[in-house]
Amino acid sequence: MPKTTKRKPGKTRAKAAPAARAMKRAGGNSKPGAARALGVCLLSPHPFVLENMGSLLARPRFAVQSERVEYLPGQGSSLPGLPAAEVFVLDANGPLRAVVALISRVKNEHPGSRVVVVSDELTEEIAFPLMRLGIRGLLRYADAATQLAAAVLSVNEGGYWVPRLLLSRFVFGILDQPRLPVPGEARKLSPRERQVHEALLENLSNKEIASRLNLSERTVKFHVSNVLAKHRVRRRADLILQNYHARPFESGGEHSSGG
Repeated sequence: MPKTTKRKPGKTRAKAAPAARAMKRAGGNSKPGAARALGVCLLSPHPFVLENMGSLLARPRFAVQSERVEYLPGQGSSLPGLPAAEVFVLDANGPLRAVVALISRVKNEHPGSRVVVVSDELTEEIAFPLMRLGIRGLLRYADAATQLAAAVLSVNEGGYWVPRLLLSRFVFGILDQPRLPVPGEARKLSPRERQVHEALLENLSNKEIASRLNLSERTVKFHVSNVLAKHRVRRRADLILQNYHARPFESGGEHSSGG
């Protein structure tokens, strides 16, 4: 008969323990390649709003924390310090000056973070000062239930989530202003791409660019795609806004126009 060897109890457990500890450190039983949760911080003076917005993001895709803030005249909030997050969702139910102060505080304490603002109304008087501060996400309370998660993801990836009509009005308002060169932009583009880039910032169509530069529309389309790709945007409107937001805030009085 074949000789069998009995294993002493505890031998297998002793060998398996390091692997179990390594798996626990790596995230337990999570599947390889699983997406990391996106850190989101909700800021609002109202517990009900925090609870409601949190429920809209309560998925494995998001790691949500909520902070109650009190808007006071001339102050952004009474918090001693804002927690770290990749995206801040800010309830704009307060004086515009206080909302702007809180946004500035977020940007100062966490420069790499993005901000989505949720408001009852999004009039030009409210939205434009926020967009001038570089806010890429603007959402109405009425649309939050269906759009908040998508807005947070889009803004985190560098996109914009702004009502189309509002965005168009803001873009055309920018087009009416004299264009200032953005430092370093010329180094990214070829001479022809710089010409196309300049035309895009004037909001010209492919046909108009082709006529100006004496090129075929197909060639213009190729250059437009390269320009957008090099600036990491998908739409012409995003390129115009990116150019605007890349400027230094040389006109400080503009920021208080809505306050």
